[in-house]
Amino acid sequence: PRRDHMTTQLLHSLHLRIGFIIKIITVITSCTLIGASASASPTGGNGNEDEGFAKLVSWMKLHGGRVDSRINVTATDNGIRGVYALSSIEPGTELLFCPWNLIIGSTSIQNQMQKGDGMCTVVQRMADEIRLGEQSLWHPYLNHIELPRLAANWDSSALAELQGLSPIQDATRHVQWFRQNCGGDLMMNNAANGDDHDDDGAAMRSLVAFISRASEVGMIPIYDLFNHHNGKRNAKLSIVEDGVRLVTVGKVEGDDDDNNNDGRRNHTIRRGEQLYISYGLKTSSNMYRDYAFVEDWPSCWNFADSTTGDNYAFVSFEKGIAAINPSADFLRYIVQSNESPEEYEESAGWYSESLSVVDLERFVGAVRSRLGEFATTLGEDRKLLFAEEQALLVASSMSSSSGDSTNRIEDVLSAMNYRIAFKSALTSSYIYAESMVATKTIENDAIKQEL
Repeated sequence: PRRDHMTTQLLHSLHLRIGFIIKIITVITSCTLIGASASASPTGGNGNEDEGFAKLVSWMKLHGGRVDSRINVTATDNGIRGVYALSSIEPGTELLFCPWNLIIGSTSIQNQMQKGDGMCTVVQRMADEIRLGEQSLWHPYLNHIELPRLAANWDSSALAELQGLSPIQDATRHVQWFRQNCGGDLMMNNAANGDDHDDDGAAMRSLVAFISRASEVGMIPIYDLFNHHNGKRNAKLSIVEDGVRLVTVGKVEGDDDDNNNDGRRNHTIRRGEQLYISYGLKTSSNMYRDYAFVEDWPSCWNFADSTTGDNYAFVSFEKGIAAINPSADFLRYIVQSNESPEEYEESAGWYSESLSVVDLERFVGAVRSRLGEFATTLGEDRKLLFAEEQALLVASSMSSSSGDSTNRIEDVLSAMNYRIAFKSALTSSYIYAESMVATKTIENDAIKQEL
């Protein structure tokens, strides 16, 4: 009995220590910002209203579309646009209906956009529509699009700031795809070589728009204004006979069949709440490559141990809890469920607790090794980031500063923010896994004493 009491006291003390560690992790992760992150936007909706949205809605309705009057687009303090609820919206509500004739891609439920040539056709068609300007049917939509600065657009100095992190290896993957499969050249001012070229930038703009905004059916006006968040998704797209519908998800009151309602809880969208869709579950490196942001949670990270060649992965949640080496079933759970942050964290904690001490120690060693391979520490990165931010302020205030110069600094800042996010995630997962090792070691010792 005395040994049991002492063990309980030790475990209680350790749990207090873990709680303190999680508070530290929360500080670490909350200090990491990805400037282009759509999912990191506040949900208050108190920023500046997007004046072009009303024109886009009128255009959509003029051509047979429907848009719920209770949604509006707002730009938050960090400049990121999002769709917010102007008043309460019940689950199962249609937020948007877009007919096939306004979609650039699929033309009917029978004629869906195909991979390969079908995607080439969409990119090329959109480039042609961009060149038409106000003569294009889609001008109100295409003129409203804001594009991220993807790594494919960066110069070598910005790519170097990734310190070897993916997506540096495949930053130009989509550009190469377009050249090889679509027969297009996105390089500017290449006419001297007798090659096809993109002097007006329409093809590159079209390609970036397609990469960062296209759905499974192609380019859907207004739908692509909804930001991504796997943990907070509250709207889902469905294909119907005459077009596509975006509907709020949740169990409709009085319906006991969860499967018919995406398995989600009854949730009324509140006034001022942001509406989210899901781009699917992707690694943070692919999310950053294609959309130029990393979602705050759940964020999926992976890395290789250079000493052993073993690959590791973990999913970070809001308070530094991590699901280490998650299974395919756990990843599906993230996408298919709609739980509170606390419920996600609890599930991630239980998952990591199911791992053996050996597996956790191997993960801790791999993270320690990976952090030691970087040219700079997390603290040094933050000082460098501050210096670069000051340089951007100076460049922005100078009337003689070129747009290319400002873009380069912004790209460098984006790369630095990304590597800070990765190192922060590694650090928090390291602390969390190490605390799990300590907990499981004490529990195992207690079991051995009892035996």
